[in-house]
Amino acid sequence: MHLTWSWLAAPYLVCLAALAVLGGITVLVRGDRVMRLGVIGCVATTMPWAICTALVACIDDPALATRLLRLGNGPVAMIGPCLLLVLLGGTGQLERHRWVARIAGLAGATMMGLCWGTTWTVPGVHRLSSGMFYINAGVLTPIHISQLGVWLAVGLFIARQTSTNQARRRTSQLVLAILIAGTVGATDLLLVYGVWGSYPIAWVPTLVACFVALHLVIRGDLLRSQGVDRDTVLELGTFAGSGLVVASLVVALDGAPPFALAAATSAVWVVGLAGAWSVTARRRPPVHDSAALEDLVAGIADQQDERAIAAALAATWRTFGISELAMWRAHGNVLQRVDGDPAATPAPWPLDAELVDWLVTYGESIAAGDLATMRLGANRPAVEALVAAHGATLIVPLLDRGALVGLCEGTHAHALRDVERGLVSESALAVGRALTFIRLAAAAEREGENAREVEVAEAMRLQASRSVASGDDLGRWAVSAEYRSATRTTSASWSSALLPDGRLALIVTEAQAHGVPAALATAALTGAFAAATSVTAGALDLDALLASLHASSEGVVRGGEPVAAFIALLDHATGTIAWACAGHPGAVVVAGDPGPMSPADLATGSGDHARPTYATLGGGGQRAGASLATATRGTLAMPLDATIVVASSELRDDDDLRWQLRLFEVAGSGGRMAPLLVERAYQRAGERPTEDLLAVVVRIRK
Repeated sequence: MHLTWSWLAAPYLVCLAALAVLGGITVLVRGDRVMRLGVIGCVATTMPWAICTALVACIDDPALATRLLRLGNGPVAMIGPCLLLVLLGGTGQLERHRWVARIAGLAGATMMGLCWGTTWTVPGVHRLSSGMFYINAGVLTPIHISQLGVWLAVGLFIARQTSTNQARRRTSQLVLAILIAGTVGATDLLLVYGVWGSYPIAWVPTLVACFVALHLVIRGDLLRSQGVDRDTVLELGTFAGSGLVVASLVVALDGAPPFALAAATSAVWVVGLAGAWSVTARRRPPVHDSAALEDLVAGIADQQDERAIAAALAATWRTFGISELAMWRAHGNVLQRVDGDPAATPAPWPLDAELVDWLVTYGESIAAGDLATMRLGANRPAVEALVAAHGATLIVPLLDRGALVGLCEGTHAHALRDVERGLVSESALAVGRALTFIRLAAAAEREGENAREVEVAEAMRLQASRSVASGDDLGRWAVSAEYRSATRTTSASWSSALLPDGRLALIVTEAQAHGVPAALATAALTGAFAAATSVTAGALDLDALLASLHASSEGVVRGGEPVAAFIALLDHATGTIAWACAGHPGAVVVAGDPGPMSPADLATGSGDHARPTYATLGGGGQRAGASLATATRGTLAMPLDATIVVASSELRDDDDLRWQLRLFEVAGSGGRMAPLLVERAYQRAGERPTEDLLAVVVRIRK
């Protein structure tokens, strides 16, 4: 073999240098694996063609030229499948058309094997007028060379069929550029068949393609660059260092047995490779700004406001270009927006259960640009819809303890670099834990509140039971009551006292709040009532009782008087009721035995029963914020057969006619009247009343 320098090899050496630069950058850049594989494949299959063609330009041996051209042109059949891989990956169609890529790869490998193993593709060479050898036409030569155009055309067709109008315009421009470059390169077929030409110019479109690819890799985002691939740099450095050590050993052990030399050099490679892999496995992703991450973790550690956490996370991510952050809180499979203006909070965002499971399993941030080459399988439509739902380019699941606790959406112009991914991962982990802490703290508070509610409800029930049990000590008065607590009690309560002169003092309260505050306010008022009615000196009138109640409860009952009350002094000697009502539904006085009546009978009376008497004491409905100082007052004559019924807001119907009918249905039941009223209201509420149910019934014993 005699090599003689020829300027005919210069263009191919330039192509080789451009390919080497492109391949080196692609290897050292950490980015999308599929796109890197496709670009590296294009470089790896084109470089043998450039090397062998440059060598052929510098030799004058036809047999050697034939072998070199056969060796260099074999991988050319794989350039088309590699470009197809890049095109499908860049347009997001690789997973849907994976079978096309596999067929292309199999066809290219088959043609490469036939080129190397037979004379059907490169049967021989002939000398061009420029003095350079070039291949002769074989049976498979046009099919072999056409692999580039065929699979590229298939990829462009798929891309156009599945792209938007804007993407189709870009694809059309790409098709036009490829057709122009292909036309230029196809003129070399004229050299194959000896029709026309003196020098191959396929290096022209190859060089243009290299420059375009370099621009897309460096200036564009073809590889979805995440920075330098430190693992690859480490392995290449280890390879170079091991090579130097091996060369030194070969020199130092000159004359040593081959077995000993092979063992020593092999040990060097094994130690170097194991060391590189060990360092790579232990290396954690770097963090963009560790100080900012520490500030974020410290700021949200004890934070109870989800909006403040979202604002802190947005400020941290904004330092490296993630904008328009939106944070969602997960409630099962439904997301609820927690940042921004509360008045403009969007509707809940339901997610499919399988998508939630996939997010938990995947556990990493999802970039819109990475979807094209991610292996999503059956989850692809759901994941693509998740990313496209609000136009975000970055989706970050917030996880804690193997569960999805939230989701963050953001906008980032390019792929996240390693240092940025490290910050996103660590900060998302911290936020997920903070959201879990808030949820657990809220759950603990609710449990504590529920426990207090149960305690209050039980205390109210016992109080009502003791009040009923004391009815035997009320002289001429028969008092019965029934009470059912709601899920969150309003502390509806009642108390009665027999005054020294035989009159009955009665108070029925109902808080306008819930839970423990309601119980405290009610206790203050009922305590003041007990104190006022226990005074035996002098006769107690209604005005004095109201003044005493107001003065005693003024320091405790606040916030617009949250306790409604009905107070009455019943005098059987004079047959009168002196009453006052402050924000309470009030009482009714029913006289006579109405029996079963219809609405029509209620107005006119029936043939069997005289029309009953019915009087309302109070406003007939709840008036929030009424004060004892300005309570509605009155005095009413009370027949000896009268029944006084005081009901809570939840028990009394807003429709006065229906309320009268319900009273008349149970009016003849005597001491069972209060339990019947509460039981029927309890059934109407579906056994889950929202307010306490209380009925107090007072009658004069005969």
